[in-house]
Parts: sequence; structure tokens; C-alpha cells
Amino acid sequence: MFPFRLVNPDPSKPFTIGRKSDNVLQFDNLMVSRYHAVLNFTDGKWILQSLTQNSITMLNGKDVTTAVINDGDVILIGPRQLRATLRGADLTLLIMERETESDMQTVTLSTEWREIEIPGIGKARASKNARENRAEIKFAKAIVDESGKRTRTITIASGDASRFESAVVGFRNNDLLIEAQNSGFDVFAQNVNVFAGKKQLLKGIDFELPAGEILAIIGRSGQGKSSLLKMIQGINSCDKQSIVRIGGVDYRKNEIRRRIAILPQDPPLRPELTVEETILDGARSSMDVRNFKQDALARLEKFCELFGLSGRKHNLVKTLSGGEMRRVALARELMGNPGLVILDEPLSGLDPYNSRILCTHLKQLAFLGHTIILTTHSYEALQIANKVLVLHQGEEAFFGTVQAAYAHFNTNDPQALLTSITQSKAAEFHESYKHEQKVRDSKYYFERTKLPHNFAYTVRITAKQWFRDKGRIAALFVQPAIIGFLLSQIFSDQSSLWTVAFAIILCANWFALSLSIREIVQEKDILRDKFRRGVSAISTLTAKCTLPIIFTMMQTAIVYAFISTRITPHPQIALIACVFACIAVPATTVGLFTSTLAKNTSQANAFLPLLIIPQVALAGALVPLDQMQPIGRALSSVIWSRYNQASLLNILLERKDDIFNTIFAIAIALSFYIVTAILLHKLKKPR
Repeated sequence: MFPFRLVNPDPSKPFTIGRKSDNVLQFDNLMVSRYHAVLNFTDGKWILQSLTQNSITMLNGKDVTTAVINDGDVILIGPRQLRATLRGADLTLLIMERETESDMQTVTLSTEWREIEIPGIGKARASKNARENRAEIKFAKAIVDESGKRTRTITIASGDASRFESAVVGFRNNDLLIEAQNSGFDVFAQNVNVFAGKKQLLKGIDFELPAGEILAIIGRSGQGKSSLLKMIQGINSCDKQSIVRIGGVDYRKNEIRRRIAILPQDPPLRPELTVEETILDGARSSMDVRNFKQDALARLEKFCELFGLSGRKHNLVKTLSGGEMRRVALARELMGNPGLVILDEPLSGLDPYNSRILCTHLKQLAFLGHTIILTTHSYEALQIANKVLVLHQGEEAFFGTVQAAYAHFNTNDPQALLTSITQSKAAEFHESYKHEQKVRDSKYYFERTKLPHNFAYTVRITAKQWFRDKGRIAALFVQPAIIGFLLSQIFSDQSSLWTVAFAIILCANWFALSLSIREIVQEKDILRDKFRRGVSAISTLTAKCTLPIIFTMMQTAIVYAFISTRITPHPQIALIACVFACIAVPATTVGLFTSTLAKNTSQANAFLPLLIIPQVALAGALVPLDQMQPIGRALSSVIWSRYNQASLLNILLERKDDIFNTIFAIAIALSFYIVTAILLHKLKKPR
């Protein structure tokens, strides 16, 4: 994203704009006059007055001498763009720090290498290959193509061009043409058929959206609006005839997917994190580690200012209103400078005031160069849209400008537009509108992104969530203390050590499973988005294992501390800790595996007894293994508590333990870990 700033003129005095330093707003550009324009607040209105005779002052694309400023107006001062946001007497100017004039470099190439600078990428060397009539560019650091393949050298044939995140580089008549551009993606869809499994949800959808514009997708409930967004997200699938290109690249390519921001109707947020932690969490999963260290805090401040969150940075997410939560979710997604922002019903459930605020912010994002696609039932979203796509019964009923949609459906009332959609109107649109599109192939290159380290951060952020939940922390310590006290009143030095070992193992399994079985499922949407952006599934899974294992061992130790006062054996602490680890690790990995398969936390909780009962029945404590039926003995071989029972009993009886008890328990844990890692990795793959 090109940098921006916000300025709030004081209504009590003139707000002057010009090149000289004594202006309130100074632009150091020769196309801006020394005293170019002035804003005055008069009779409850902000008035723009041009003071220049030899340069440009425009409002919404028209030359002006004097004009009233309205909310959403775009002001042009020479080559500088400003967008006005008006709330009563409060005026905010959003200023792009990039000029509108073409930032074009022309570099004449020969067979000798020349130094060049590509915006967003950095320094490179270029030369002409005279024999093949093409330009060769060698980069100082590796870049990646749309599939994520690294390279340091590219070639551009004469007459062709390659796209980078912030520039287009072409080669023509021995000249290398380098033009800085916004990082927004254009979107091209042709004959898109969307499926959920074998069920077809959408048929033959066509539309084309230029970069930096807003597309509103409307239609009555159940017509396929969310289905289209889920296809881009990778949840729904499309057939081989469907073409969806983002920035000229197939939407399933890795690097393009990493640069798409997707906000569902109810954005998944971690309620125990603060606003600042939530936004920086988005930065860690989308910004290069070097840029994160240098720019993350500055970007955080900018987006908090833009979205009116500066006074709420240190508040927990769970204390925010619905509108504030959506702004936090949007700021989190924008930290990585996505070229496309997709929102599913962003105004749903918001009051008119918060709806207007969010619409203002979406228009500001489009002004900054982001492309935006949103589904909506709200007429307010139609007012900010450049294009509208109308869906009816899974097919395209209209695509074009909002004004053209009003004309087609014979209404000027945004609220009545949905009721005007009929099958006959959809058929009339298909008959009259010949949607001729050509697939544009382009080669897209990106700066290589190396994300910040994930393991220690995930452990730390998970610990913050746990320890801010006072009920959970109380349970971590009170639960084992109560269970340990009760067991200490049951057992004595006359008790069977076989039964003592079994009770400890059963408690440890309960602790591990209850701590881990919700860890993935309650954050599955957050994790899917992180993995899509390149966060390692393996480091995340390892981090998610860490706290449940540590606290399971701690809770089991508390239970054992109570019981040990009633029994005679007192083995070495190291041996006991080793057995506790061999219980905690497989139980935790199985809990995370189950959490990955579960669709919601209620379903995950329902699995708990199904996981505990085999530990009770097949551990060999209730019924000796040699007395079990053949199927029971076979099943017991994959139950880790069988090996834990043997190990703990050997230690309590002060017998030498068989090393295979440890090996088999860890092998079971490793098997479930690998399967879970594969399942998590698949979350990021589009269907």
C-alpha cells in the first residue's frame, strides 16, 4: 500500500493548501501553487476555494473555483489526491502520499548491465539480449512467481510486460518501461460454476472488476452470494470450464491467495486478546519479517487512526461493540497490504450509524487502491459500489454499474431493488447483454515473504488467552487439587498399586484431552487464514501441543502429590516425570487430532467420553490383557494407556521398565501428530 496520512482541519480558522511552508497543508511539488487552495467552514458547511490561476483544483473530476465539500468527495490539488470524510462539522482528509501523475521510468538498455530500481522490489540490474530481442533483469534478492517458485532472473520479450506488486515493467524498442502502480488486483470471472460437493450452487457467472473499485453482490437469501465468496476462499469448488483470475493470475495460485483478505459475516476473533494484539497477529501472518520489525507498529497506528480505534488499542476484543469488532478484523487483514478484500455481509447486524462508518472506511480503502468485493442486503453498500452483480436462483441476473441496475429493474429505490428481481428480468438481461471477455495472461512476480518465527509466538499468544480466562486458570489448579484430595482419601498403603497407577493414568488422560480437544476447532477459521498466508502448520501444531502437555504434567503431578502421601513407594522424580510425559504427549496429540476433525466445539466435547472409555476398557487394568477377547487385545495395542499402565506400575513396584513401553507410547503420539499436521496443511488448499 502506498503510504497515507489523515489530517483534520480546524473549523475555527482557514485551512490553507499550497507549496510554501506557511500553509497548513504543504505539498512539495512544482505542480502545486504556492498558495493553491483554502478550506473554510462557513454557515455549517465546508467550502473549497481555488486560489491558483495556473494549476489544477478539481472536485470529483471537475474543475472548480468554489464548491461545497460533501462526505466522500475526492479533491485534486495539482497531482495530489485527497478524500473528504465529513461528520457534521468534523472534516477528515485522507491524503495519498503518491502523486497521480504517471510515475514512469524509461531506461534505455544495451548489452551492458545497468542499475535499475523497481518499486516494491528494490534494486536490480538489467541488460538487453540483442540476439533474442529481450530484456534480462537480475535482482539483488530472490523474488517469487505466482506459484511461490523462487528466482533471481527474469526475461521480458519485446512488447511484453511483467507485473510486480507495486509496478509494471515492460520492454519496448530497447527501452525498459517501469511504471509504479497501486497494489490492488483486478478480478476477472468467466463462466464460473460453483459446487459444494456434487451440488451446483452457481452457474455461468461472468464479471470483470478493475483494481481499486468496489463490487457489491446482491440477491435474496439463498441465491448464492456467500457461495461465490467461498469459492474464492477455497471452501467451495468450481469446474474446469470456470475461469477466475485475480491480477491476471489463477485464483488458486499460492502467492495470489496469500494476498487476499477474506472477512466472513462474523469475523473470527480471539476474545481474550487486545485490539493491538489482534491487529499485530494479522501482521505476523502476512508481513515479511524485516518489514514487520520496521513497519508493523507504524501501520498499526495508521489503521487504528483510520478506523477510529486509537482509543481502544488496549481493550480486550470481547469488550468491543459489533461494529468495532468488524473494524478490528478489517485492520488485521489489511496489515499485509492485500490486493483484494472480500467481505461477506459486512453490514449485517450493524445499526445505521455503524453501517455508515464501515461504508466510509470501505470507500477509503478503495481510494487507497484496494479492490473490494462484498455481499450485501444493505442499500448503504450499494451507494459506495462502483459495480453491482445481481444473483437470482444461482445465476447472474445483472452485472454493471449501480445506476444501470436501477434502470434495468425500473426502480430508483435501493431498498426496492431486491424485490424487483424476477426470473423474467434475469432472462431479459441475458438476452440483451452479450458478455464478451478475453482471458488475459500475465506473468506476476512478488517480493519473497519470509514470515516472522511462529512457534514461540503461538505459545505466547495461547498462554495469554489461557491466563486471561480466570475460570480456566482456576480450573487448571483447583480441578487436580480436588481430584487428588478425593483419591488421597480413598487409597492407603494397603491399596493395590495396580489400581493406584490406573487412577493416575486415567486422570492424566482426562486432563490432556480436556485441555487440547478444543484448541484447533475453536480457531479453525483463524488458522485456515494463517495457513493460506504461509504460516507453517507444523510449527503451529507443535505450539498448540506445548501448553496442554506442560499443564497436563503439572496437573498429574498435583494428583500424584496427594496420592503419594498414602502409598509407600516413592520413586525418583525423573522417572515419574518421564511416565507423565508419555501419558500427556499421546493424549494431547489425539485431542488435537480430534479437534481438527470436529466441526465445532460442541462436537469436540462430545468426543471426550469416546476417547476416555477405550483408555478405561483397554489399558489392562480392569481386565488383564491375556483375558481379553482377540479383538480387544488387538485394539489395546494402539491404546497408549496400556503402555503407560505397565510403565507406571513397574516404577511403583521398583522394577526395571521395558523401554518399548516408552517407544510405543511416543510412536502412537507421533503417528497422530503427522496425520494432524497433514489435515491442517490441507486447510489452506483450495478445492
